[in-house]
Amino acid sequence: MAEHHETVWSKDFTLLWIANFLMAAGFYFLLPTMPVYAMKVMGANESQVGFVIGVYTLSAVAIRPFGGYALDSVGRRKVFLWALALFALFMGSYYFATNLVFLLLLRLLHGFCWGVTTVGGSTIAADILPPQRRGEGIGYFGLTMTLAMALGPVIGLQLMGETNQYGRLFFTAMGLVVLAFIIANFIRYPQLPLTRRSISWDAFIEKKVLPVSTVMFFSALVYGGIVSFITLFSKEIGIKNGGTFFLAYAAALSLVRPTSGKLLDRRGPAPVITVGFLCTAAGFILLSLSRELTGFLAAAVIIGAGNGMVWPSIQTMVINMVKPQRRGVANSTYFSALDLGIGLGSIFLGWLANRTSIGTMYFFSALILFVPLAYFSLYALKDYNAKVDRGEVHD
Repeated sequence: MAEHHETVWSKDFTLLWIANFLMAAGFYFLLPTMPVYAMKVMGANESQVGFVIGVYTLSAVAIRPFGGYALDSVGRRKVFLWALALFALFMGSYYFATNLVFLLLLRLLHGFCWGVTTVGGSTIAADILPPQRRGEGIGYFGLTMTLAMALGPVIGLQLMGETNQYGRLFFTAMGLVVLAFIIANFIRYPQLPLTRRSISWDAFIEKKVLPVSTVMFFSALVYGGIVSFITLFSKEIGIKNGGTFFLAYAAALSLVRPTSGKLLDRRGPAPVITVGFLCTAAGFILLSLSRELTGFLAAAVIIGAGNGMVWPSIQTMVINMVKPQRRGVANSTYFSALDLGIGLGSIFLGWLANRTSIGTMYFFSALILFVPLAYFSLYALKDYNAKVDRGEVHD
């Protein structure tokens, strides 16, 4: 099986990498532009913008357990390709939204597709990667999102332009996902035994990974404030193109991800995740105090470096704790925690920003990060190490 190949950059992994990058780029075109679209075209306020972003991620949370179940029981190829096709369709449908309710419905349906495509791509990557280089490989695969995050927001804002060319924006994003679908058809998907399980809690949620997924939830909670309000915050402090935040963020993430993956493979998760959380908290404090471009971009770099240590490390821990036949469900549990954090964070932090200020909300986000750091140190890490000692971690 492909899982035993020594190289990370096999043909199938490379094709999957490109397809996932194109899909993610289409998504990130809309990251800084959707809040503007909701406010300028639909007349949404800051709290409603939080719901526009939040409903997308919460719908992804709702579908992920079913997506993980389908990947393990129906097959990787069929589920992944169908999800990509529908993802492209709903991407173009935003152009036809006529009111906020219609937009929220599209966000709901689009979020379903996002939930399945992302868990599908990462599960297939884990199938393809050699076990002894899994942390490194997941770090490289995560660069699809990182590079898309770097380029997508800037290009998306350029496509939209000062004259708000939303049709050009939505259909270009749709075209990228269609290209991803075409490339994904040429991947040789690993032929793993299908797991037919009765409908139960275990069929949709992997209990073994709940502690580390809880850490992911709180880390993603504060990121909801970034995806929902960084463009609005940049305009508030006089920075014209808020997409530069994602460019700096992604550059730092790109540099840190592969190195942190190698360090995780050699030293374990404790030092990587601890330093990552402290780094991210410092970045949010700096962001809350920023009033000009230098501090704004420095905060982006520090937050990007921190998340580049924390997020891939947690995902590697999740994958290591289950057998190959359970990776779909385990990944869905991880991504459900991630999306639930972003979704609830968008709503809660949007409420907070509406009552205080966006800068105050970012300072509060830094304080929130000490909750997952404490939980990781006091419980989740000990739980993981205990599973290692019992031979339940599949390195």
